[in-house]
Amino acid sequence: MNVITMTFNLRVNVDSDGSNAWPHRKHRAAAVITDASPDLFGTQEGSGAMLRDLDEALPEYGRIGTGRMGQGDRDGEHCAIYYKQADFSILQEGQFWLSETPEKPGSLGWDGSYPRICTWGLFQSTKDTGVRFYVVNTHFDHMGAVARQESAKLILDHIQRLRKEEALPVILMGDLNAGPGEAEIAILREALQDAYELLDEPAGRTFHDFKGGLEGEPIDYIFTTHDVEMVETIIYRDTYDGAYPSDHYPVSMKWRAASV
Repeated sequence: MNVITMTFNLRVNVDSDGSNAWPHRKHRAAAVITDASPDLFGTQEGSGAMLRDLDEALPEYGRIGTGRMGQGDRDGEHCAIYYKQADFSILQEGQFWLSETPEKPGSLGWDGSYPRICTWGLFQSTKDTGVRFYVVNTHFDHMGAVARQESAKLILDHIQRLRKEEALPVILMGDLNAGPGEAEIAILREALQDAYELLDEPAGRTFHDFKGGLEGEPIDYIFTTHDVEMVETIIYRDTYDGAYPSDHYPVSMKWRAASV
């Protein structure tokens, strides 16, 4: 069976964005998700209130993940993972912090500017219970180069531990705040497949500051373990009513899931 996963930085809601503030574009964010119709998608920069807007607009999806300050944080930034409830069930879920103390809620890592989190879930197809896989969603720090590199190592270590009992496929996605030539991306590419390998042309930029365009490099990625058969990668650059859903383009990857 084919599975479509997507990463989407929603852009935090700030009044200074004016007509691009979340209340004016939340319908566009829901529209691009509806058009792409991913089976599962990960968000970054979504506050609890923003995600509740998506919950209302996209009732067919369930979600996992909490705010970056811990279990009681319903309103802070999440790295949520949404999934089509009719097609997938959630078997396990967890969250850790990108820091030297990954189990400590709200912990700040290395030279990072904010607490950063990673959310993961183990999913099972409702149509073929032999299809099981992990999805991991994260958002690396935008300032700390050491934090980004150490975060990449920490996530790879966590993926290895998730696969220790049973080597199930893993999809890693997120806004990594780094171009393809940066050390943190090289660390991930040494262990995982990059969905951009499927493109015939360079990916171009995925952060566009509500201006669109292609010039530049991506900072939003989807990686997979090598047991995943990648099929197609799409960067969604459409506007809705002449405006963009976010200051990032959503990126999706279709892959072929096998029963195990």
